[in-house]
Amino acid sequence: MSFGRAGLAFGTLVVAAVVSLGANDAVAQSKTPPAPPSAPVVPPPALRTSSLAQIVTELTRALGPVPAGALVATSPITSDVPSPRADDLALRLGAQLAGRLGPARAHTQPVTLPVARSISGRAASLVYVQLEIVKGELRATADLYPVVSNGWERLRNPVPGPRAHAFASAPLDAEIRGFLAPVVLEQASVHKAKHDEGDVLAIGCGDVDGDGGLELVLVTRQRVSIGRLRGGKVVVHKSAPWSSLASRSPVPMRDPLAAVLVSPVPHRGEIFLGTTDRGGIATDANLVTRRALTGIPVAGLDGEGCALPSGETSAFDGNAVACAAPAKGDPPVVLSALTPKYDAVAALSLVGKDGSVSEVVASREPNGKLHLKRSEPGQAPPTELTIDGTGAQVALVDLDLDGVAEVVTTADGFADDTLTVSSFSKSKLTPRLRVPAKDGVRALAVCPPEERGVPALVAVVGSEVWLVR
Repeated sequence: MSFGRAGLAFGTLVVAAVVSLGANDAVAQSKTPPAPPSAPVVPPPALRTSSLAQIVTELTRALGPVPAGALVATSPITSDVPSPRADDLALRLGAQLAGRLGPARAHTQPVTLPVARSISGRAASLVYVQLEIVKGELRATADLYPVVSNGWERLRNPVPGPRAHAFASAPLDAEIRGFLAPVVLEQASVHKAKHDEGDVLAIGCGDVDGDGGLELVLVTRQRVSIGRLRGGKVVVHKSAPWSSLASRSPVPMRDPLAAVLVSPVPHRGEIFLGTTDRGGIATDANLVTRRALTGIPVAGLDGEGCALPSGETSAFDGNAVACAAPAKGDPPVVLSALTPKYDAVAALSLVGKDGSVSEVVASREPNGKLHLKRSEPGQAPPTELTIDGTGAQVALVDLDLDGVAEVVTTADGFADDTLTVSSFSKSKLTPRLRVPAKDGVRALAVCPPEERGVPALVAVVGSEVWLVR
């Protein structure tokens, strides 16, 4: 997802700091001044949990009551990526699930279902979890089986069926990736494809139709298009003019800002998008408008937070609010902006290798100064930085899923533009990868994990779409 201004994108699916690289790759940074006394006090956004925690929570909810004294056993993990510590990952999930189910114990090694049945004779019941890693997701299928200890019952029904069934999945994050083969960020490659969409304001990436493949959504002032990369081209298979999606804004900006989120986790199968020409909307996978949003969707808030544009200032004003309009009153604040006016804002929930979650918030002033704040569990006060002279396109994502955020930036202006990937650790940025883009990067987004189980970057560079993975 990206905010765009006259063909320039401001922000992406997950956005944060901007790199300003000098001759010695130094990063210009200084402490952010404190907010003025009049700034409203806003509670921080709710912390997102790690993917393992999400899966365990969903399995626990779906299984329902489990008799005390159950045995939890996991299968060996099948994976489409090298997984040297797959057994350890299975055992961690099993232990967490047993802890959530109450008085239950986890078996000490992955086993097949017949073996799990054979060792569960003295347990109150058996919870068996089948695990697989495929297309950038960890998928878990859990079944609750009765344990037959009576000899006569075993003769009548030796293999009873499950009493409850549950399924959960979540994208790979740094905690899960720590059990898999590491990824070398410097070995990323660039795949280029032509597009015919003209001046693209924003681009998004995700699986909107639920078929397991990723689609691209491109936003211009005229239309919204959904397509895929095929044979060196962006092949559009659905499109809709803005006139069929939303009415014109009464006070549009001269240079529009735009954003798009493709199938965010709480809203699978939907596209959250908007421009300051038309406002924000949510559509289905066929580009049929479902509802209006309160503003332009903010990266990293999963469709739950929107920024409010101001035609008078040609920027966003104030805090991000809930995208869903309330029946009465104003929408609640979901994210406190770091500056009063900004043309890019985003939040990122960064999962560490231990499953802890750090929150990163960024907002960019129209003059190119970007403010960044990172809040970590148990740490006070948060880390705050200001970076000057930033380019228009910014993204933050853990590209190699090592628990350290990568900041993706462009040069300030189209001349000799460069896509730069830097690792953001503690209070400094370390350049890791540079991709020259002489035609200028007009939009930038992050694709969720798919191939090789890691995220990818997608950028609109002139008349091409680049996929960096």
